[in-house]
Amino acid sequence: MLGSKHIPFAWAAFGSLLGTAITQSTNTTAATSDCPCGFVDNASQKVYSDSIIVYFNETDQVPSDIFAVDTFEHEYEIGWNIYYREGAAEKNAYFEEGSDWSFEGPTHLNLNVSGATPEHLVNGAQLQSVRQDIQYGTFRALMKSPQPWAAGGGSALSMRLWYNETSSAELDLMNMDDSTNNAQMRATVSNNDEDLSWVMNYTTLETPEWAAISPWDFWEWRMEWDRDTLAWYSSYNQTHNVSTAQAQLVDVPTAAYFKHWSLGDEDWMQGPPTSDSMAAVGWVRFFFNTSGTTTSKIDSQECDASQLCSVDDMTLRLSTDYTAEATQRPSPGSLHQPRSKTAGIALIAISLAFSAALLIFVLLQKWNDRRQVKRDAAAAAARPKMPKSPMPSEYMMTSKSRPESEAFTTQTDVELHNLGPQASSTTLIPNSEDPPWVQEHKRTLSQRPLLGHHDSTAASSTTAFSPGTQTPGVNPFATPASERNNPYLGSQSGPDAIEPFSEIPLNRQQPTNPATPADRSTADLLAAGKPLPKGEPEGSAAAANPGAKADVKPNPPTAGAGAPPVARTRVDYLAGLVAVCSLIVSCTHFMLTFVPHASMEYIDAHYSSEDWARRTIGPFFFNEIWVGMFFTTSTRFLTTGYLRNGKLRTVAEKIVCRTPRLMIPIAAVILFEYFLMDLGATKYLEYIPSITWSTWPSTEVYNNFGWFINETLQMIYLIPNAAPQLTWNYCTGVLWTIPVQLQNSWLVLLGVVIIKEIKTPWKRFGYYGFVIINHWYGLSWGSYFWFGLMMADLDITYKYRKFIQSRWWVHYPMMTLASILVFVCLANDLLSIWVGWTFSTEERNIHPEVQSGYNLGQTEEAGYPDYTEPKLNGLIFAVASQYIVELSTWVQACLSTKVFLWLFPHVFTIYLIHGLVFWSIGSLVCVYFAAQGLAYWLNMLLTALICYVTLFASLPIITPVMEMLGKEITKGIWISASEEPAPWRPSTYPFTIDEIREIVYRRDDEEGDGYDGKGKGRAT
Repeated sequence: MLGSKHIPFAWAAFGSLLGTAITQSTNTTAATSDCPCGFVDNASQKVYSDSIIVYFNETDQVPSDIFAVDTFEHEYEIGWNIYYREGAAEKNAYFEEGSDWSFEGPTHLNLNVSGATPEHLVNGAQLQSVRQDIQYGTFRALMKSPQPWAAGGGSALSMRLWYNETSSAELDLMNMDDSTNNAQMRATVSNNDEDLSWVMNYTTLETPEWAAISPWDFWEWRMEWDRDTLAWYSSYNQTHNVSTAQAQLVDVPTAAYFKHWSLGDEDWMQGPPTSDSMAAVGWVRFFFNTSGTTTSKIDSQECDASQLCSVDDMTLRLSTDYTAEATQRPSPGSLHQPRSKTAGIALIAISLAFSAALLIFVLLQKWNDRRQVKRDAAAAAARPKMPKSPMPSEYMMTSKSRPESEAFTTQTDVELHNLGPQASSTTLIPNSEDPPWVQEHKRTLSQRPLLGHHDSTAASSTTAFSPGTQTPGVNPFATPASERNNPYLGSQSGPDAIEPFSEIPLNRQQPTNPATPADRSTADLLAAGKPLPKGEPEGSAAAANPGAKADVKPNPPTAGAGAPPVARTRVDYLAGLVAVCSLIVSCTHFMLTFVPHASMEYIDAHYSSEDWARRTIGPFFFNEIWVGMFFTTSTRFLTTGYLRNGKLRTVAEKIVCRTPRLMIPIAAVILFEYFLMDLGATKYLEYIPSITWSTWPSTEVYNNFGWFINETLQMIYLIPNAAPQLTWNYCTGVLWTIPVQLQNSWLVLLGVVIIKEIKTPWKRFGYYGFVIINHWYGLSWGSYFWFGLMMADLDITYKYRKFIQSRWWVHYPMMTLASILVFVCLANDLLSIWVGWTFSTEERNIHPEVQSGYNLGQTEEAGYPDYTEPKLNGLIFAVASQYIVELSTWVQACLSTKVFLWLFPHVFTIYLIHGLVFWSIGSLVCVYFAAQGLAYWLNMLLTALICYVTLFASLPIITPVMEMLGKEITKGIWISASEEPAPWRPSTYPFTIDEIREIVYRRDDEEGDGYDGKGKGRAT
């Protein structure tokens, strides 16, 4: 905002004032006798008690009682784009007059910035006021901006009021990388992000409305600070103002600084310079109040308004005396009233105790479950001939058929299901006499369900029959017609009815083992049958997504069962492959954050060994094409079921479960991460670029919860190759692969249905070739998924592994070719490093540009592919690598080791949280070790060790939660979508209300002689 008053500041006036000034000694001394009652600003009518006035043309050294010349080297800086560290050297503050600075007058204080060193240190010059109690005032200085001919980069001359990083305000004069068009004066508070509205370009300052003097010459700059407002001035013209609260400087004491510096922030000051850059300070005139006790007499009765000195009096040469207390910076805690921490500590303690209790409970439950499995296995092996069984389930007592996906819920169901037509009623009851309780109710055991509340031998078996009641081809459980209208049984309709037994289809009855009926027990009957197939939810197979939990090994068969061992459903070597890929991807992200030169040649190296690592092993291990393995392997898990059985139910299950299986855990994890980020978990990440020089780490919290919802939903619907906005906020940005996974899941789930219907092999693989070439040419990740489907089809349908492995003259040449392709694809970046020619750039330029239809090489989009775009070498690498894994027994043995199989269930967890661990714990320890002065290699070694120990230690805690959110909820979604809900039954089911009453009445009769006034007698 332009001030109403405009007074050009001319060098002639300044020279006249200097000529008439009283000559002072070489060291500015206090002169409280000159203005004992303080100072007044006639324009604002504000009164100040103290002053600091120094004219550097009147001295040949910096007054040590006013300013200290600092010497330091920062170990780190704060800023996403700051890759250099600030330093200050005393030699860079000097008074020698050079030809560039002579203006026919006395010398001034020169502040110099040296060129950046190979260690990314930029030494400048800094003056700091001795007094630390400056609070509110007017701060004026004659300064000359860094010149536009500074070689190689920009720097800034700053006047600053500073308490700490969150309480500060400064005025910066920046030459902006030699560009006279971009040079500017900038107002800054508390290290806030840059705001263009706070910037005043030098081209504006050169207009007649502001002054006739070039801003590249000496110029008066001012800052006005009171309790309400902070304002910046160029001479007498206001350029900007903000509230003091915004700068967090309300009632905060500060120190004053002058410094010429550079940090290499390309978006801010566009530095650092590669050679010396110079700036200068002519004089300093500060008038202010103090946060402590002043030595002036402003509050005494001796002073009145007539005795106040004007701040515009250029003849003043005094700096107010101060006490030793004024040189001590007060601690932040002393500036505010102490607050009670008891409630917070109590809440934290309760939360930690509750979390510990839950964790202990889960671990104990897991341990108890394992013991229970062992006990059950031992009990099954020693099962007695006549074990007790619970009541039959509703499917054996009604006409309702059991869904295929529902396992038998009771032992009774299995026993009833496994009874064959040859099973005689004498199998379980050797005589034809009904038990006494059945005879009493006038019902035969073959005519009604067994009442399980009677503790008798007959009651303990639900398959008991009297001799001669079973007719071949007739269901022994069907209620005879004579009994259907029996009044004792009650009505066969209505809510209280007991429905008749349904017929058991003879085609579902299993043949019995060749044993005599007398020798067959319940355990024998159980061993003779097979459970119905049960639908497997998404959780077991979607693992390679990456990260779904592997299928558990089936329990070993009991000794008495005689059943053959069940084959393992998980392919161990593929599980190990996914685990290895997840580790390599996490290591790549660690290197990009902490040792970036090993992957990115345009970033400077700390040691020459980093350059050799990039030229040798870097392209093989720290390569982004490893992520393609997730896409090809996940396709195999998605389509294997349908390729084996051809049932659309399998495809329907994947379609229904795929999105919730992925998105529910992801949404929970990113919400948890943003909670931690709000608490400051990634606070130290902003220091990392100045230590590691990496351009990669950057993250921020959402503006509001609506942004979170929007960007989370975007991952579901976004069409690749676009990167979701979430990647700019999420730690490491790995979630760009989720839209690729989801969109191409629908592609291959529809594709496998089509492929299954193409029976002729040459047509089948001709279709594969057609769609793969089209997806590759269209720069679509679908080529990875189609290749994954083709390899799954070759294995399951055509058994290509068995065919090739049985023919060594085919196997070894193919294995050699695949190994060469893997090496060449990984060495693609190695070729560009040594030769300078990049295959990926040339290959990308032949693809079409969507908007124009021209090849990308003919448009402005030409160049190296973005990381969200597929690359041909990545596609070939993924296919060749999976071929080697599926055909090489040696590789399979390595990938099937216990370490990788233990890691496999945690792959999805590693995928989601490794970035948070690196950018929170990793950044914290990295900054801490840097502050301790540790060598960079030792810092990185310790940081890597701590990061991975933290990551692996958190897996057993986080993975079960993610499995519960993903697998269990998804299983419930699939069951509710695929099965009809069980019909409503009354609480008395399988009995009617009349039966329950009858049983109660009879028991009352047995306990007493008729009605005695205490209970109900038998109904008459």
